[in-house]
Formats: sequence, structure tokens, C-alpha cells
Amino acid sequence: MSERKGFNNTHLKYRNRGIVLRLIANEDLSRIDITKRMGLTRMAITNIVSELIAEGYVVEGKTDENAQVGRNPILLDVAPASPLVAGVCIARNSLFAILTDIRLTALYIDEIPLQDESEASLKEKLCLILDRLFAFRDEKMPARKILGIGVSAPGPLDPKNGVLLNPQDFFFIENLPLKDFLEERYRMPVFTENDMNAAALAELLRGSAQNCGNFLYLGVTTGIGAGIVVDHRLYGRDSISVGEIGHMCINFNGPTCSCGNKGCLETYATMPIIMERLKEASGKENIALTDFEELSEDEACHKVFMDVAGKLAHALINAVNLLDPECVVIGHEGVFLPEKYLKEIQHRIEKRILATGYKSVPVYPSAFSLGAPVYGSAAMVLNHLFEGELI
Repeated sequence: MSERKGFNNTHLKYRNRGIVLRLIANEDLSRIDITKRMGLTRMAITNIVSELIAEGYVVEGKTDENAQVGRNPILLDVAPASPLVAGVCIARNSLFAILTDIRLTALYIDEIPLQDESEASLKEKLCLILDRLFAFRDEKMPARKILGIGVSAPGPLDPKNGVLLNPQDFFFIENLPLKDFLEERYRMPVFTENDMNAAALAELLRGSAQNCGNFLYLGVTTGIGAGIVVDHRLYGRDSISVGEIGHMCINFNGPTCSCGNKGCLETYATMPIIMERLKEASGKENIALTDFEELSEDEACHKVFMDVAGKLAHALINAVNLLDPECVVIGHEGVFLPEKYLKEIQHRIEKRILATGYKSVPVYPSAFSLGAPVYGSAAMVLNHLFEGELI
């Protein structure tokens, strides 16, 4: 019993350290501010802050001149030489690497195109892009430690074991042991997540949902998936198939989906389908995502966008009734849907959910545009840091 109690106390201590660091990373706070927010004793917060300062995560900054009584408290800040995190995003056409600080500020971003890859060539390019990232760190900021590497990739992916399983339309690469391969080469922790969950973590830490403890990230791309955050934590962190909202049936008599069911959301509203419908409606052979705003002024294209908004809202109504999120964030290529259609989605959700008239569900575009999975790859390392697992 005493062993278990000791384990719990140690875990709680490091969890509290992570929470304190996250609070300081989000805004300048004094020790008194943190004490009030966390409900711990002043001595406990003083000890935690002292440890974070000694370990190079935190420094004392400017004095808060707004104090009404007594000495002005000293605000705390992230140390200029605090540790960094690395991320790699495996997309279907490119690899992206990112180096960020604890505030998820990008210090370095790189890209390598993918084409006709094998498992061997993909591994080679992963090493190349990470070697370039580490070379940049060694040249520009050699004193700053890298805490770990996050890897985001299209699902299905086994996040617990770090294995890329069998993503659709991804060079027939299957069962790739990303975690074991990269940990052996770089001798540091490696964390993996599917791109939807990773993007949700980026929105939670520094994006459109950083003030929401419960939200849904909806990524519209070649497929449709979701990242779910409940009580400030990623839901189903070790799950292979959580968030597959694209395979929610919205029409029992609809077309057959690749999963074998009928009328899934993905049969109506993936980005390739949207693009084909817009080409037909506009009569144009070539359409870019950046054309969406202009196309929305065309009556035929407007009808396409409204139909897509309706289909997305139909699935989201079910998800909102089930999960009761504070907001929805639309990302991946879906971020290019013009704002008026996000408002339409929000209107339809609020009109038809069970709590209609009592609950608002804002629908926001991703704060990172197409880069949400890239920033998410670094955010997953930060998430482990703020959970007290790397500190």
C-alpha cells in the first residue's frame, strides 16, 4: 500500500509541475496567481517554481505593477534557453518537420516531397528531414535540449506502440514501426498520433480552442476525421480508431462507402468530392482551395457549399448530442470553407441539437490553417510535458 501511495504522490507532483509550466507558457503569471488557480498552498507553488527555475524552464520576469496592496509580485516567464520540441508530420504528399519552443512558436519548418515511396525510402527521408532539424538546432541554439519527437500521420495508426498501420492511398506502406525506428536512431522519446488527434492538441494548446476544455476538431481532407478533447485531455489517447466521424452514417440509403457501409459522411463531403462538384458547378477544369471564397459568389457553387455544410452539420449534430462540446474547430483543407458556411454549420447545429435554445456551439476555423497537423506533431510532445511525463 505504501508503495502505491508513493507512486501516486510522485505522479501528482510531476503532474502539478507540468500544469504550472503550462500556465506560465500561456501567460505571464505570478506565484500568487498560480496559487489561486491551482488551489495548492503557497509553499507548494514556491517549491515547484523554484525547481522549474533551477532546471532552466522558467525565469523571473518583470514586476506586476497592478498590485493594489503590498509588494508588487514578480511575473514568471518561460526561460529564453528552455528546452525545445521536434515534430514530424507525415502527409500523403510531403514530410514536414518543425522545431518549436514550449509556447509552440515555430523556430524552424522544413518540407520534403514524397513520391512513389517504399518503406525504406520513407525511413530515409524521415532521417534526412530530422537530421536537418537537429543540424539547425546545433548551429543556431546548441545549448537548448530537445525533449522529444512527435510524429503525426494519417490513420489508422497505433499510437501506443507507434506503428503506422495501413493508411489509405499511402504508397501501400503498412505496419511501419515509427516509434521504435526513430527512438533507436535519435535516442530520445518519440510519440505518435494520427493527424486529427495531433491537430486537436495544437488547437488545445495554442489555437482556436485553447479556452475550451471540451471540443471537437473536424478535419476535412481526402477523408474526414475528428480529434476529441474532453476535460482538456485528448480522448482515446491509445485508441486506433477513435474519432472516425467520416464513417458516421447520415443516409441509410446512400452510396456505398469504402468501409462497406452506406451513406457515410465521407461519401458526400471529402475534399476531392467537394472539388469535383465545384468543377462541375462552375464549369472550370482547375480549382484551387484559395478559389473557394470567389466561387461562393456563384449561385451553382453556393448550392454545393450549402449542401456540404448541411452534410457536415448533420454529422456534427449527432456528435454534439453525444459529446456536448463547447465548440467545434474545422481544419485540414476544411479551413478554406468560407466563413459564411461555418456560420451555417453552427446555425444548423444550434437549431437541431437536443439542447437547442440553451446551448451555443461556436464553429471556428483552425488557427493554424493547413499547418494544424504539423504544429500538432510538436504539440503532442508538449502535451506529455504538461502532463508531467517529461519534466
